[in-house]
Amino acid sequence: MLWSKTCDYALQALVYVASQPEDVCVRSQDVAAYLYDVPSPYLLKILKELAGKGILQSFKGRGGGFLLAPGIRESGLLEMVKRIEGGPFGEGCVLGLARCADETACPAHHAWSPIKNKVLELFSEQTIGHMAEAVRDGRYDLRLLRKVG
Repeated sequence: MLWSKTCDYALQALVYVASQPEDVCVRSQDVAAYLYDVPSPYLLKILKELAGKGILQSFKGRGGGFLLAPGIRESGLLEMVKRIEGGPFGEGCVLGLARCADETACPAHHAWSPIKNKVLELFSEQTIGHMAEAVRDGRYDLRLLRKVG
């Protein structure tokens, strides 16, 4: 995709947690069982990082686990990617040049810029809650959307 594999897993885990009843803590083992190709220790590390960034809440002990932090359900995908990746997203040059703007455009800038703006708009509008609702309603199963091979 457009971001790291860790970010892929984090977003999938967020959508899974958001698709569960709001007042029930989700155990990392349950998330790992759902996202079956993600090693449990790696997923636990990702969930803890999400908690450290204020995206999830973490509760220890019996009945513990993870819940979405307040407001995350309404957060857009773009905001989540920026918070997970820890930096600007979509602001760099498509060719990786240090500076790419209308005044100092790379060869792909003028063709890519309007497309990039539409993609960023889509990522902003698509919320964690909307994606979770689609999973909860059975319209999508994240496990079936995996790459094969």
